[in-house]
Amino acid sequence: MLSEEDKANPVSIRYWFELIDTNEDGVLRADEMRVFYRHQIHRMECLGHEVVPFEDILCQMSDLLHPENEGEFYHKDFIRPDKIRVSGVFFNVLFNLSKFIEFEQRDPFLLRQQLAEPELTDWDRYARAEYARLAMEEESRDEDTAMDIDTMDGWYVSDEQEDDAPEGSGAADGASSSSEARTVEAPF
Repeated sequence: MLSEEDKANPVSIRYWFELIDTNEDGVLRADEMRVFYRHQIHRMECLGHEVVPFEDILCQMSDLLHPENEGEFYHKDFIRPDKIRVSGVFFNVLFNLSKFIEFEQRDPFLLRQQLAEPELTDWDRYARAEYARLAMEEESRDEDTAMDIDTMDGWYVSDEQEDDAPEGSGAADGASSSSEARTVEAPF
């Protein structure tokens, strides 16, 4: 999960690099990347997104990482200090359509926020967002089950049968009023 959410850490970079390097020569070339990008093209078409041609993607990735040799990406190109934070984008383009689209349509406000907290990794941001999402979900659930004690909204009120009343309670002999034969239960 860490390698999926934070593709810009050295362990994740090694994992994704080796996954793409199908001929195991230590260099990612267009033919290897094109195989994975075909799956993204299929996903884009199925979801009705505009398909970005592979040649444009290759150009964008070269502009992003500035490899020594145009169209050839070495592991060292991804882990350079000035490129490691953006190297995850390269892998998202090939493997994670939603993150690729998110990058293509990135929000300038979000970008400024990320630059304001450079010490946070993508994993830290993911964990923070998931925690906030789960906390809101829990809060929403608590609000849904909250009861108004004064009006007893949300409480279940039922009339008991006369034969369910304990002996001597007066319910069986008709001495009790209808309000005494009611059970009030909490909704949980």
